[in-house]
Amino acid sequence: MNSSNNINDHIIVAVLLCGGKSVRMGGVDKTSLELGRDPVFIKSLKKLLACMHINKVLIVASKENENLIKKYVKSYDYDADVILGGERRQDSVRNAINYLRDEAIDFVVIHDGGRPFFSQNILESGLKYLSEKKAVIPVIPISDTVKKVSQEKVELTIKRDGLFRSQTPQFFDFKLLSKFVTSVTESESYTDEAQLFENNNQSVFVIPGELRNEKISNRDDFELLKTYYENMEKNNFRTGIAADTHKLVLGRDLILGGVHIPNEKGLDGHSDADVILHAIADSILGACGAGDLGVYFPSSDSKWKDKSSKLFLDQALNCMINQNLRLEFLDLQIILETPKISNHREKIEKSISNLLNLDIESINFKVTSTDGLGIVGKGDGIGALCVVTLRKHGNANL
Repeated sequence: MNSSNNINDHIIVAVLLCGGKSVRMGGVDKTSLELGRDPVFIKSLKKLLACMHINKVLIVASKENENLIKKYVKSYDYDADVILGGERRQDSVRNAINYLRDEAIDFVVIHDGGRPFFSQNILESGLKYLSEKKAVIPVIPISDTVKKVSQEKVELTIKRDGLFRSQTPQFFDFKLLSKFVTSVTESESYTDEAQLFENNNQSVFVIPGELRNEKISNRDDFELLKTYYENMEKNNFRTGIAADTHKLVLGRDLILGGVHIPNEKGLDGHSDADVILHAIADSILGACGAGDLGVYFPSSDSKWKDKSSKLFLDQALNCMINQNLRLEFLDLQIILETPKISNHREKIEKSISNLLNLDIESINFKVTSTDGLGIVGKGDGIGALCVVTLRKHGNANL
C-alpha cells in the first residue's frame, strides 16, 4: 500500500450500492425514482465522479434494476462500471470487493444509492483523514428520546448521550476491508462496513454528518427529500449571463476551465485567456450587479499579464459571498471547431466543480460549433457562453 500521507498519491475507488430490495418502499426501486431532473442514484453518481480524488466508481445493481442503471449510465455517458449485487447489502459489498480484488487500490468509499443529498464537503473531509485512519464514517447525534419496545410496550428508555446515527459515504482501507468482508460467514450479518472494523478491534473514526444526508428507506422519506429538493429551487434567485471569445494563436498554452489542453495553439489574451472561467466569472458578477471583469482586471494593467483566470474567478466568488449569495446552478456552453475536447470534458467538469465548490449535478456543460461560421467556425478561436443562478442563503436548509 502507498505510504504517502498525501491523499492525491493514493488510488481510491467509490462503490455505489443500488442493489437493495426496497422492501419498505413496497418493492419500488428507490434509487431509480426521479428527483427533479435525475433518478436518485444519478445524483450520488455525479458527485462521486466529480470528486478529483476518486479514480473509479463501481455501481452495484440488483437483478431488477441492473439494465435500467446501465441504460442511464450509458445515456449520461458516465465512466462507471456496473455489476450485479446480492440478496443482502453485505453480499453486494462482497461482490464489489471480489470485482476489485486484483486492482491496486488503497482506499474505498462505500455509499448508499438512496442518499442523494450528501455534500462534496463530506467526501473531502472523509478522504482527508484516510491517509492516517483506516476507517472513517460520518455521524449525526440522536436528538429524539430513544425507547426499547417489545410487544407494543416500552421496556426501557435508553440514554442518548453518546449515541449517534451513522451515514454514508464511509471510508476504509481497502486491504483491511477486503480481509474483513471475505471472512464473514453466510450465517453472520452486519448493517454497515464500519461494524466489521469494530468487530475486528479496529478503531472507527467519525466526522460530522449532515441532516440533509438522509437515506430513502420508505415513501415518507422520499416525499420529505422531494420537498427539500423542490424548496431548494424556490425564491430569492439572481441570474447572470456572460460570453467570452478569444483567438487561437501559436506559442500559447490552451487553458479551458482551469485545465491544460494539449494543443499546438492556445488562446490569446492579457491573462491566460481561459474563456470558460472568464464567462463564469463575468456571469457571477452580473448576477451580483457588480459590473464585469474589466472593472477589476483592466487589460491596460500589466500586473494581470499571463495571470491565471482562477484569480478572476476568486474575485467574482468573493463578491457573491459578500452579498450572502450562493451559486445554485451553472449552464455553460463552449463553442469551438478545434481542438476536439471530448476526452477532456470530464476533467474540465471536475475542475469547474472544485473551483466553484459546486456539486457536479448543478453544472450543465455543453459543447457546440458554429458550422463553419465566423472566427470560431474557421477554427481560429474559441467562445464560451455561461448562465448562472444564484440564491440568497438560508431559504431551503433542512
